Amino acid sequence: MKPTFRIYLAIILVQTVASLAQAQSQKSATGPDPRTILWKITGPRYTKPSYLLGTFHLSDAEWLLKKPEMSKVIDSTEYILNEAFSTQPAVAVKKKYVLKALPLLDPKQFQTLDSFFVARVGEGIRNNPDAEAMTVAEMGSIIMETLVSGSDKPNAITKFIDKDLFDLYIKLGRQGDQLDRMKVVDFDSSEIDHARQYMARAMHYIVGSDKPDWNPYHMTDLEGSLANYKAMKVEYHLDGYSKDTNTITYFDFIPLDQRNKDWMPKITATISTKPTLIAVGLGHLYYQTGLIVLLRKQGYRVEPVLFN
Repeated sequence: MKPTFRIYLAIILVQTVASLAQAQSQKSATGPDPRTILWKITGPRYTKPSYLLGTFHLSDAEWLLKKPEMSKVIDSTEYILNEAFSTQPAVAVKKKYVLKALPLLDPKQFQTLDSFFVARVGEGIRNNPDAEAMTVAEMGSIIMETLVSGSDKPNAITKFIDKDLFDLYIKLGRQGDQLDRMKVVDFDSSEIDHARQYMARAMHYIVGSDKPDWNPYHMTDLEGSLANYKAMKVEYHLDGYSKDTNTITYFDFIPLDQRNKDWMPKITATISTKPTLIAVGLGHLYYQTGLIVLLRKQGYRVEPVLFN
């Protein structure tokens, strides 16, 4: 049992999955919200617009790229900002002494994880030197790898719309960057509680993974939510505020509204120099605390792009 994912990327994706669970389950829009997932950003000093796309991490990009409105965006932008991928990723500073994953588990967690790997790969973590040597990042990575192995569907981890779009820009010879800062996932003895939080969250994805309709969000009506997304039935609630207070599900345990604020300097600096596609989870566009309103408050014009 050895981790084969790029460890830091895998942990980022684990957190990206966690951060948008509530946002992905929005019901069909019934109000006056524009029927779109794409917004045009213009400013008085910019000759070329940038665009803001709300993504659904359990979708791919194939259907969207067939639409002429999206093709125009791809053709007219030079750069892509997203949550997790970069053409110049930051290099994490390695710590000398790093916590191992297994001692952080309580007996019930240990048994759950052991049974999971036995059922999936025929080899558990008990008396397993490879497993005993794994750090929190490595164990979280291999949990996610095992969960999605053998599936060719979008899974929000190794295959999803955000990655499809980033890969397309790279194929076209363009550059891109991630909006979230590199997470420190090499925990030492001063961060035991934080490390346990990460392990508990990674293990949470195991729940229900033996069912055919499993997905990282534990959504019960994935097909309906995906259909609504592709039909662009979205409630943005731009005049309201989220009532969600469950910070445990957020990226690095930081609420969405704070992440949005943290992203704004990089977003505004980038769109001021080059036409850019900003592709982030749809939940980051909602409410008074979302990117649409935050950009408008800084003087940008943010208009819906309607699809035929």
